[in-house]
Amino acid sequence: MQVANVNDAGSVEKLYSKADFETDARMNAQDKAVVHHGLKILTAPDANGDFTLIRANQHVGEEHAPVHSVFVSPFLEASEYGRFIQDGTDYGGPVEPASPPRDPADPYRSFIEDVLLAARSTHFPPALAAERLKAFLGG
Repeated sequence: MQVANVNDAGSVEKLYSKADFETDARMNAQDKAVVHHGLKILTAPDANGDFTLIRANQHVGEEHAPVHSVFVSPFLEASEYGRFIQDGTDYGGPVEPASPPRDPADPYRSFIEDVLLAARSTHFPPALAAERLKAFLGG
């Protein structure tokens, strides 16, 4: 696990290089990919803005329910961003809208900004107290 800061894009860039981004984005763009590669945010930012993240993989069928972590994965292909737009037919409407990168000239920078935005907006449930985790042994 590595620590980054929501106020410092460079802290994420140190942990996830442009080469890592390009490798993951190419793997994610494959037609028959069953696993997406990217970053997983494990903790919400603390008072200083520090949060924990790791490189991770997630099965494409896995639900994106941000309960205990948030997975963010990159894509390079510009055509991927419009694939969930309704095309006027009644067959297979959009699952979710996909937005283009904020800076099409630098998708890596846009992805880093997406990671920081996801970290800022993350609200995990509070940790359980150690007493609540002890097992009931009868009585």
